[in-house]
Amino acid sequence: MKLKQSAALLLIAASGIQAATNGFVVPHFRGLPGSVAGGWEVFTVGTDNGIGNAPDLVGNLTGARLRQLDPGAFVTGSGNIYNLGGVSSFVVTHASDTPLGWVTFQARTLGAELDYGSVRISYELGGETFQIAPLGRMELDRGTQLGVNVSSRWDWDVNAIGLTDYRIEFVAASSSLSFDSATLDGAAVGVVPEPSTWAMLAVGVAGLLWIRGRNRG
Repeated sequence: MKLKQSAALLLIAASGIQAATNGFVVPHFRGLPGSVAGGWEVFTVGTDNGIGNAPDLVGNLTGARLRQLDPGAFVTGSGNIYNLGGVSSFVVTHASDTPLGWVTFQARTLGAELDYGSVRISYELGGETFQIAPLGRMELDRGTQLGVNVSSRWDWDVNAIGLTDYRIEFVAASSSLSFDSATLDGAAVGVVPEPSTWAMLAVGVAGLLWIRGRNRG
């Protein structure tokens, strides 16, 4: 137990060393008319208080919030959300003033990793809840200092829906996850990502399929 606590303290201290948005990319549509952007780097609320964390990175994500729902988490001195014994559960809520056709979410974690298959967009329509899986996950950066440090990106093509009020929900794969930072971008309906984005998504999905096939073998 003492070894685990010591490792946790080292991880907390290292949270301030790692660059918060290592590997994050700027979507080509950021800044275009009807687009939204913003993010979180320093958190102030570790568990759900009904309000959550407002974006602190420059942008126009008015009213967006990021909440962590497990009661065992806390905010570290460097502004990360850390959960030693429990499994963190996150929800990002955003109500856009204009319908969105594309959503890009990026997140960085230290220590444990996220359950990448849990990442979903949820929205309400006609009294029912619908979920949308991302087009794929791109791994943007990976390090091994005091555990695994990973930056990831997920994209959703929602042009057919025109999202306004929605949630992005996801959970940790295990305990000892330190949630470092996140960004959220949305493009107006009709905006189509550049070919390089589709290429990166294809490479990311192919890589995941190769890893799964190798593990089964």
